[in-house]
Amino acid sequence: MPYPTLPGRKFEYDAGGGSVYYGNSPTDITAPITTEQMAKLNGIGNTSAVLSTNVWAGNGSRTLWVFLPEKYVVAGLGMIHNVYCTDSTPVSVTVAGSADSTNGLDGTWINATLPNGAIPTYMMDDDVWRDSIQPCTFSEAIKVLRVHYSAPNAGADYSSVNIYALHIYGVKADGQIPDDILFLDDDESGDPEFIRDLDFGDRPEGTTVTHRMKLFNSSTTKIANNLTLSIIDTDFTFSMDEGTTWVTGATITSLAPQGTSSSIIIKNTIPPPTQLLGPRAPRLEVTIGSWS
Repeated sequence: MPYPTLPGRKFEYDAGGGSVYYGNSPTDITAPITTEQMAKLNGIGNTSAVLSTNVWAGNGSRTLWVFLPEKYVVAGLGMIHNVYCTDSTPVSVTVAGSADSTNGLDGTWINATLPNGAIPTYMMDDDVWRDSIQPCTFSEAIKVLRVHYSAPNAGADYSSVNIYALHIYGVKADGQIPDDILFLDDDESGDPEFIRDLDFGDRPEGTTVTHRMKLFNSSTTKIANNLTLSIIDTDFTFSMDEGTTWVTGATITSLAPQGTSSSIIIKNTIPPPTQLLGPRAPRLEVTIGSWS
């Protein structure tokens, strides 16, 4: 059965200039998570927790702050976590955002609107990050997201919080970071910008599909130099010469202000039987050498 339509583009904060901090409560930032932890948090694994607390007769709560490099119009959250307490104290996952906070403690905070109701405290299935994305919006674009995983043990019992993944879906707000590289959908009329991640759909093993895209320099004044493209998945390759050669990495010397690249063909091949099938989250990364 096909998965639900994605609510927006997943922000790759581990590669896109974001940072993530953690603490015990929304008023207590302890430290940043490591680069390795941030990559795991933006991944899809459910066997090795990014943050884990398991205590007897103690507060097992944890809070994550995601600082984005620009304001973002959030539309949904993909999550893998387990929040638990053996006593009668309620456990919960609550979400807030801020458009003006500088350190996660100051500024004005807005509670998230969650159309599906409270976020489940147990989200651990292999594909829960994809088939159970939680609709989540705010009354305005935010620059800091705060998620509090509450397991406040009120007695001499056991409580735990295990956090594996946190994905943010949406689009950047209008007017944010004008000097940027955008992804355009070359298979759609007019080459619109992608408003959600490309989904290659539900297909049989042993099949291959392609999709065309382009890169666009959104700057009105600056040249983007030495763009490095790399795709991170063994079943995906791309071609910049109309399918003559297929590669996992390439470079573009420059893109002029408001310039568009030639067509890039993305190819996805699902291996023949004996391979595991399921949702995937590969990504095409574009690194800009310099602006001039």
